[in-house]
Amino acid sequence: MNGKAGAWGRPRAVPWHEGTLLAEMAAAGVAAHSLTTLGTPRVYGGGETMIMAGATDTFVLLLLDGFAKVTAVDATGADVLVDIRASGDVVGELAAFDGAPRTATVTAAHQVSARRISQRDWIGWSTGAPDAQLAVRRSLAHRSRVSVFRRLELLQGPIAARLARAVLHLGAQYGERLAEGLLVRPGLTQPEWAEFIGGKERSVQKALSRFSDAGAVSRSRGRLIIRSEFALAAFAAEREGDRPGQRRAAARRGTVR
Repeated sequence: MNGKAGAWGRPRAVPWHEGTLLAEMAAAGVAAHSLTTLGTPRVYGGGETMIMAGATDTFVLLLLDGFAKVTAVDATGADVLVDIRASGDVVGELAAFDGAPRTATVTAAHQVSARRISQRDWIGWSTGAPDAQLAVRRSLAHRSRVSVFRRLELLQGPIAARLARAVLHLGAQYGERLAEGLLVRPGLTQPEWAEFIGGKERSVQKALSRFSDAGAVSRSRGRLIIRSEFALAAFAAEREGDRPGQRRAAARRGTVR
């Protein structure tokens, strides 16, 4: 399930995740098989490297099932989680367009089914029919908007607020409704959450404990489930200088602005 109202919201069922290339193709009336039959099928196991930073290969991967994590190296030499790609997305298309070395590493979050498409086939398809070109441009525009949102909302403010926004954001984009709440996908480790919001693992651990104590989330066996989007939104609204619990109390009174 996916989709969102505003920056985050309640997921809705669509064939492909919102903003992905296959979703934009469907919106433009471009037949999926025009792309999904290109290249060769590949299956990657969880943790397997799909694309390596610095490599000079130029193939494109079309994700048909599963999630991929995109990581890059920052100025200190540390790996940083910079993006999540989901079914319907493509990865590696920039190198296919310009032939430059890969700028990031792409790793399968869990098992991923994909089509490996050659540079020639990708260029031929993406620069062919006008509707295909439009779908590519719209998917890139969506990715750019999400990148701006993440920079503004996930990298500024108190760690707890950043983390709450990140959890709501991924829950809205990729969450799965369960009886006990909204399962956040893909499952990220505490170090990965820290990378995603530009914080420290210890701070993420403390924030998750606060969320659990407030009944906003539950955690078990590596899964993170949103139990109360309302309670989590109260954490997301925290600002520097707020006293602990101040926003939660305001949320209970219905006065969070």
